Formats: sequence, structure tokens, C-alpha cells
Amino acid sequence: MKISFCTVSRWKTCKLRIHLTLFIFVAVGFLTNVPGQTYERYKLLFDTTLRSTNLEYNKKLSVAVPFEYQKDIDFKFPLIIVFDLHLERMQGYTLQTIDYLTSTLSMPPSIIISVASGEGINRKHETNFAISDPQALGAQNEKFIFDELIPFAEQQLNTSGFRLLIGHSRYGYYTTYLLSERLTELNAVISMSPFFVQKNVNLVDSLVSRLQTVSFPHHVYYRFAIGNDYPDDFASMKSAISKGQLKNEQINIKGALFEQAFHNGTPGLLIAEALYDIFEYWAKNQNEYFPYGKDNISILPQLQDSIYAHYGAYLPFSMTAMNGKGWEFFGEKNYAKAIAIWKVLLKQYPNLAEFYLYIASAQKELNQPYDDTLDKFLKHLKVSEVYSDNEKAELFQELEKLKNE
Repeated sequence: MKISFCTVSRWKTCKLRIHLTLFIFVAVGFLTNVPGQTYERYKLLFDTTLRSTNLEYNKKLSVAVPFEYQKDIDFKFPLIIVFDLHLERMQGYTLQTIDYLTSTLSMPPSIIISVASGEGINRKHETNFAISDPQALGAQNEKFIFDELIPFAEQQLNTSGFRLLIGHSRYGYYTTYLLSERLTELNAVISMSPFFVQKNVNLVDSLVSRLQTVSFPHHVYYRFAIGNDYPDDFASMKSAISKGQLKNEQINIKGALFEQAFHNGTPGLLIAEALYDIFEYWAKNQNEYFPYGKDNISILPQLQDSIYAHYGAYLPFSMTAMNGKGWEFFGEKNYAKAIAIWKVLLKQYPNLAEFYLYIASAQKELNQPYDDTLDKFLKHLKVSEVYSDNEKAELFQELEKLKNE
């Protein structure tokens, strides 16, 4: 049986070697231009400054995207907003965890916007409210996030309606507040080392009250973890959960107390499990089809509809999972199904031009004409921003090999 090729592209995926019914993929990471950070599935798109009309000062942003991202492709990714860009250790670990879970097929590829806090005392003001602090900017910050930042992400980055907020300390408090106030506009919140009480504000009571009045269009997840700094706040939230005051079929709340962990230790203890919990339903649906041995392509729309009903947004299946399934079919000489799954993949990511070569290879095995497929390969490679010049040269070499074999 022929060993099929898999070119070395921007994300430096090594060859998918097919042997009988076994396929193996190995992803080798590449360096982004984030100093000291290595990622397998993500790259830094840009750093920028967004002038907030509501806050009346600039907010620094850093945007990371999956390697298959391209702005002019009509495909939308989930949005993850991570606050406190200046906390480099927490930011680095959070992004590394997202990268790890994405590369191991445990969560969908997403667009990540890291947002800097206001400088100095502004960090406190922008996470507080007039009822607690006469100089508070919490209301203005809320408008910045929902009226400026999220529209920026949708218009400039093509993000979907799925929104996950991640915050630590004061932003753990603030993201919990946003969960309460914007329940129908958020999908998930992860609050690390939050507190729930400030002067004239009790977020536990706010959540209890809010859940009695709001109707959910989809499931919402809330994950929080507290260390040795705010045990009383944890006890208050845990009590409301155990008494059923926060019970709702559409909201999934879970907290953890790490009694000996310091304030900056809880993010690393929480983030991986929290992300897994949020996207477990997505992974379950992906695993209904993509593990070895299942070959009913027609169930894919049904699985996507199930994901949409749960999250209120379409979350993309992993490109790696779809590609692996295609090579599984190819290895079993089920070339027609290999072609079908790669065509599904290309509907999402037409800029991944090399998959036209894979389709052409399968068509060649079936003694089908494949000139039109090669024309599409050339057309999409020309406008693809995924590949470097050297990688495009390698793809042209693979094209010549395919034509001359």
C-alpha cells in the first residue's frame, strides 16, 4: 500500500503515515513572535491599542489566532477574552494551556484576545462600581467590553457568538459580575482567585436573584477557584450552590477551594480543568465520529446541530481530527470517503490549499480526473496566508510529484 504524503506546512505537522488501518499524527510546535513562548496551534496575530470612548483611555490588546485563521475566510471562531495582559506568568500559562488542549483535541480552535488592565489605580476603578467607589469605572468598562471590544472582535477578526471570559483577582470579581449581568450574552466565565463581596455589593446574592428572572437561550458555564485568601467568599458561594439557590438546568457552576494555595497559585490549578469542563460536550460530539472505525459522514451535520443547541453557537471540529479521519479512510483504500471528509474540511478552511492535493491523490487512486482539483489547489494557494514562501515551494514540489507518478 502506498504511503501518502503530508506536506510540511506553517504549523510544521509531520507526515501522517498510514499503515494498514492505523494512522498517527505528530504535531511539532513552531515559534511565534511572542518572546519565550512556543505554541503548536496558535500564533500571535498582532498587538494593538484600542481607544475606548467609554473609558476615555487606551486599552492594549494582544490577539492570538489558530494557525488556520485568515481574516478574509468566511469562517468564525469562538472568542476567548483573557484579562490582565500585564500578568505575564498567568497570561503565558493560560495561553499555553489553551494551546495544549486545542492540539490534543480537547477544545476547539479559538481567537484569544488578551486585554491589559488600566494602569495603576485604574485597574481597581475599572473593576468596581459607583455603589462601592465614587471613582468607579465598572459600568464604563462593561460598555467597553460589550459595545467596543466584542464588536471589534466580530468585525475585524470574524469571531462567532461564543464568548468566554477569563479573569484573575479583581477581574475574577469583575467577570463574575459580568456573568450575573450578561448571562444571556456569555457562554462561559472562568474566575481565578475572585472575591464576591465589596462595599454594598454581594455577587452571590446577585447571581441568586438573577437566576430567578432570566431565561437562557443556551448552556452557560461558570468555573471559579479560590485559595487561602478568600475562604469566606468561597463558603458563601458554595452554600448557595449546595442549597440549590443557583440551580438551573441551563447553567453549570462548579468551584474549587485550594486551602493552602496563594493568590497567584490558583490560576494554574484551575484553568485546564475549567476549560475541559466547558468544552467537554463539544469533545463528546466530536468523538462520536472521529475515533477510528466510524465512517458515517452524514452524521456530521447532526453533531454540529447538537453543539449549536447546547452552546448557542457553532464550534468548529478540529482540523487535525478531520484530517486524521481522511487519512484513515485513505489508508483503508476508502478513497471516496477520504475525498468527502477533506471537502468538508475545505468548506471551513479553503486557505489550507494542500488538502486539494490530498483530494487529487485520492482521485488518482480511483482513476478519476483531478485536473480541476489541481486548478483549485493553485487558485487557493495563491491567496492563502497560511504558508511561507518556502512552504509554498514545497507544495509545488508535491504537486509535481503527484503529476509525474
